Amino acid sequence: MAKVETQLSKELAGVLQGQTVVFLSAVEPESKQIYSTALSWVYAIDERTIRFAIDSKSDFVKIIDQDPRVVLNFIGLETSYSISGEAAVKVRKTEELTLKMALIEVKVKELRDIMFYGGKIVQEPAFVKTYKPELVKQLDDEIRGALH
Repeated sequence: MAKVETQLSKELAGVLQGQTVVFLSAVEPESKQIYSTALSWVYAIDERTIRFAIDSKSDFVKIIDQDPRVVLNFIGLETSYSISGEAAVKVRKTEELTLKMALIEVKVKELRDIMFYGGKIVQEPAFVKTYKPELVKQLDDEIRGALH
């Protein structure tokens, strides 16, 4: 069984600064189905707090209102991690931003290194945002500011 931590290390918090693909999962309370999505605007505010932005129309906003338990999975520092925590909708819809986003805060309860035995990540996932570069910078700056 993986060692369980209750907070991020400073180094690991540094990985979660808006440039890492993070997978969000939660259980939809009525259907009991697992919902998952990929996020990029995910920021560790400190060792116990993670904030992310998601479309304000996302089903995740309603799911978190009903059941705050979430799991965030990501790759960093040559391994893969799973964070379980309690989420809360801090802002339902950002009227002042270009994109209308919900801002969600997760309090870290458990952090696990979930890499299989003897495995090591030798190349971390990379992504590009496929819209205009000036819009990428504008949106990244707006959302980073709103989450901090």
